[in-house]
Amino acid sequence: MPSPGAGPAISAPSGLKLRPIRPEEQRAYATLLRRAFAASLPTDEELAVSTEITEFDRTLAFFDGAEIVATAGIFSYEMTVPGGTLPCGGVTRVAVLTTHRRRGLLTAMMRRQLDDMHERGEPLAALYASEAPIYGRFGYGLATYQAAVEIERSHAAFARAVPSSGRLSMVDVPTAVSAFSRVWEQARRKQPGMLALDERWMRVELADLELYREGASPHYRVLYQADESPSGFAIYRLKLDWDASGPNGTLRLQWLIAVTADAYAALWRHVLDVDLMARLSAEMRPVDEPLRFLLADSRQPKTRMEDGLWLRLVDVERALAGRRYAVDGRLVLRVRDDFCSWNDGRVELSGGPSYADCRRTEANPDLELNAADLAALYLGGNRFRTLFEAGRIQELRPGSIARADAMFATDRAPWCPSHF
Repeated sequence: MPSPGAGPAISAPSGLKLRPIRPEEQRAYATLLRRAFAASLPTDEELAVSTEITEFDRTLAFFDGAEIVATAGIFSYEMTVPGGTLPCGGVTRVAVLTTHRRRGLLTAMMRRQLDDMHERGEPLAALYASEAPIYGRFGYGLATYQAAVEIERSHAAFARAVPSSGRLSMVDVPTAVSAFSRVWEQARRKQPGMLALDERWMRVELADLELYREGASPHYRVLYQADESPSGFAIYRLKLDWDASGPNGTLRLQWLIAVTADAYAALWRHVLDVDLMARLSAEMRPVDEPLRFLLADSRQPKTRMEDGLWLRLVDVERALAGRRYAVDGRLVLRVRDDFCSWNDGRVELSGGPSYADCRRTEANPDLELNAADLAALYLGGNRFRTLFEAGRIQELRPGSIARADAMFATDRAPWCPSHF
């Protein structure tokens, strides 16, 4: 069996140097990223906000002489997994200058990042992919989905009145940072795929930079409280428009996070009742959104499914042992992992609702699959049966697919409402 250690050696192309950036290089680092995604150049305000969350020791840049030609970074997160939480490296700010493509820069940065996370003991890595085919070869699998929704206000009546014992209030930024952080922490403890965001992160999310307004208003910040205890919040913008028939505005919902059914219903009722708005639009909503069953018109909201988080099991044994399982069971998995060779081989997973153990074994495997597909299954957002029928998993012992699906089942779809 292969022993733990660094993955396959990948050297930097001749003449280029790969290293973390220094604080004084942040503008050049951010400028390359903005150019790669056809965005405006970073302002002083945007750089100041970014500095609060940038971990300079976890940045990477390729230098061609004094010029930055490729970038990547990691945020140190904690992710909720079924039955627990685990450290997770949030891979971000990945870009390669068009003049330096097809020279192995991305592969070298992915190698350095995964070795770093493995050495730090982070069993999970996650990212949002600009293009779906890019990251599978590095062991990332599509683990969560999200919904883009649009609701016509004329079809937004609830099926029945929903009583509320709490109150809604507009709040300023300092109040929002404190109260919203408390709500977020309560919500994410129950939601697989959600990342911990402290007050530092909440300040950044509430910075309300002009870059993200796209012609709409500044933030509206709404807090729901019951017995003076925060239990939900919404952040949105208004984009006013008019036509011959009157107001035709759009409410753009950034976040609606609730920890109780009362808070959830009251916040949705609020955002669907804002005057001068003809519709509401939102992205990055959960695929199992209860809203459809609050509405009288069950064909609302109009929904488009999108890919969400791409997950990587940096340490297969620790990741599988770090979550809990819906039913007691045992599986022997043959995991193929060419990019992180310390994972390649057979592991025996034993787990249930209150325990889990995963270790190396020589036993005959029940299932064979690659690391990216195991990552896609890890949070419960995909079924083993689905990947088996797509030819992505080999069932080596009859009944193992059904047993795996029973073990990995979750009571809610995994969801990550924060982008990074």
